[in-house]
Amino acid sequence: MHKLILVLNCGSTTIKFQLIDTARRAALVKGSVDRLGRSDCTAKIANLYRGEVAIEQALAGAGHREALAWMFDSLPPELKPDAVGHRVVHGGSFFNQAVQIDEVVLANIAACSHLAPLHNPIQLEGIRVSRTLHPEIPHVASFDTAFHQHKPLVNQIIPLPASVVAEYGYRKFGFHGASHRYVSRRAAELLGRDIGELRLVSCHLGGGSSISAVQGGVAVDTSATYGTFTGLPMGSRSGDIDAGIILDLLMNKGKSPQEVYDMLYRESGLLGLSGASADMAELERLEAEGHQGAHLAREYYAYSLKKFIGAFAAVMNGLDGIIFTAGIGEHDADLRARVCRDLAWMGLQLDAGLNRTARGEALISATGSAVAALVIPTNEELAIALEVEEILTQG
Repeated sequence: MHKLILVLNCGSTTIKFQLIDTARRAALVKGSVDRLGRSDCTAKIANLYRGEVAIEQALAGAGHREALAWMFDSLPPELKPDAVGHRVVHGGSFFNQAVQIDEVVLANIAACSHLAPLHNPIQLEGIRVSRTLHPEIPHVASFDTAFHQHKPLVNQIIPLPASVVAEYGYRKFGFHGASHRYVSRRAAELLGRDIGELRLVSCHLGGGSSISAVQGGVAVDTSATYGTFTGLPMGSRSGDIDAGIILDLLMNKGKSPQEVYDMLYRESGLLGLSGASADMAELERLEAEGHQGAHLAREYYAYSLKKFIGAFAAVMNGLDGIIFTAGIGEHDADLRARVCRDLAWMGLQLDAGLNRTARGEALISATGSAVAALVIPTNEELAIALEVEEILTQG
């Protein structure tokens, strides 16, 4: 059934939105509000269905309420959303699929805020403001963690005392679910294979990064587990770190929990390793100029990526394809080459030319490679819109 779904992604300083026609699987309207709360806050919107270029408007000092009000008012009046789909990073153990939002759902999202402190509180604010502005429209939450809820039990558990796990609900979750779901299904289509028979490693590599083992269309393991700083090193987040170091900082080095929190989430990862930047594109430029910190950060990132790919190939008893997606995965050909050239042992042969010139969707493995390597731009907004459509249809 034809649906117009407005997909919202609220961040602390930016709101991104798309109005998607699920029948065409295409965005009709796209826009964002950037630098929220600042004097140089700017909004832009493009009516793609009319072939119009983006228009910009100053929204000096606008917060989330003002920005969302502007967004709803700026949508073409002839395109009324059938529903609003809100991206929510963490749904904890409460949600294994998208759900229509009510007060109970809001309370459960709030209960998960300590698990994604950089995301859930802001997204919760966006939901509340949007529902206040347009209570007549169904609002649906789509959770990054939902795709990972069906992992085998052995891949969910935490090896702590059972009483502690039961009391506090500790388990391995997983993130970037909409992205991993979309690109794995798209990979099956591009390869002309049934996703039910494929073993894929999906590498969502951006400011936030995670890797998922997707077997038969189901996420069976993932790099980012409980906290949103785990797994790969990220822009300013540490990635996996020996818990003994955290205990030492707290118990022996006089660091407060808040100081350790700030260290793990805001001062580590690529920024901490390089001492220069949290931006991978900037680190690539600095590395080319001979910056040793940038080189170390990029090498460690590639090493961590290879380690997870190898581990997940073992988990799935083999590998049919590797997918690179999100900002780093889609645009950093050098990083892709570093990773793939060391995976020849599993039958992956990279085509250097295809990798170097890849734009948009691209197969970058050589003809005859036993493992396919693909670049697939993520489309989390479309994945969320289709999920929301499914929920509306069920309702």
